[in-house]
Amino acid sequence: MSITTTSIVSEYGAYYIDAGQNKARLLSLLVQGRELQNYVTPIKTNDTIFRLGNAAFSKVVQPFQKTFTQKGGLTVVPNEIRVFNIKIDDEFFPDELKASWLGFLTAHNVSRTEWPLVKYLMENYYRKQIDRDMEMDEYYKGVFAAPTPGTPGAAGTSMNGLQMQIYAGVQNDTINSIPLGALDAATIFDQVELFTDGIADEYQGEEMKVFMSRKWYKKYMQDKRAQGFYQRLNAGDIDAGIDFTPQSVVPLSCMADTDDIWCTPKANLIHITPETDTKNNFKVEEAKRVVAVMGDWWEGLGFGINQAVWTNKLKV
Repeated sequence: MSITTTSIVSEYGAYYIDAGQNKARLLSLLVQGRELQNYVTPIKTNDTIFRLGNAAFSKVVQPFQKTFTQKGGLTVVPNEIRVFNIKIDDEFFPDELKASWLGFLTAHNVSRTEWPLVKYLMENYYRKQIDRDMEMDEYYKGVFAAPTPGTPGAAGTSMNGLQMQIYAGVQNDTINSIPLGALDAATIFDQVELFTDGIADEYQGEEMKVFMSRKWYKKYMQDKRAQGFYQRLNAGDIDAGIDFTPQSVVPLSCMADTDDIWCTPKANLIHITPETDTKNNFKVEEAKRVVAVMGDWWEGLGFGINQAVWTNKLKV
């Protein structure tokens, strides 16, 4: 990481004067936190491939007769959720801050790993940025790519996200497609109702979240308000429920810029982490006045049973 202080030095001077400045004056934009985790079923395991078996049962009921007539069957097919090893590596030269307005983040007579700058980066950068990167780049849109030795991996290549898995399931006929046509702000309310109509009868009574981007969530709420037959006093009375179903619409930031819609029972959406989670355990080292920050952990996301997932994406 390069610490860029060009503008600060240009505006405030290449020297440090204690004028009462502190970390409270370092303002930053909002950073998207982890959101999808609120809708998953967590599983703790040290397996790097979480193997499941999907059981399908044949019908057994038949009319009575005295002769024994066998009828029934069990089919078990494999299903697995891969868990990925993810990391952060960063290093910086903290002395660059000494002769600047940011000098309050430096210290004397202690290791550079103990400077206020390091604590500030832990609290305001690394942890928050990890959450943002996982949510916006990996959990939904991620497509794993084996790293090139010696080269930092690109954003969105640390794991296989849910979008890739949904699309792959549609292509191999294991995830259910519900045709809706192109999403339209003028008809999105009807399209969402049509979507829930396509859910299998056995799951019609199951409470499920129907996920979509924030853009389409807002359009759904606006279209619901526009129907006219709701006795509401204000916009706050318009809820995200889908009429005559236990389902409701939920927006996900990780689905930004997509027209995807999908749903599955919470128990079927599985988030796997090790029994000892290390994602916020950082190792900080100093060598030749350079501070290095390292961290690594394991995570995996996937569906227990593909056949219990519905989406508006169609087979290509």
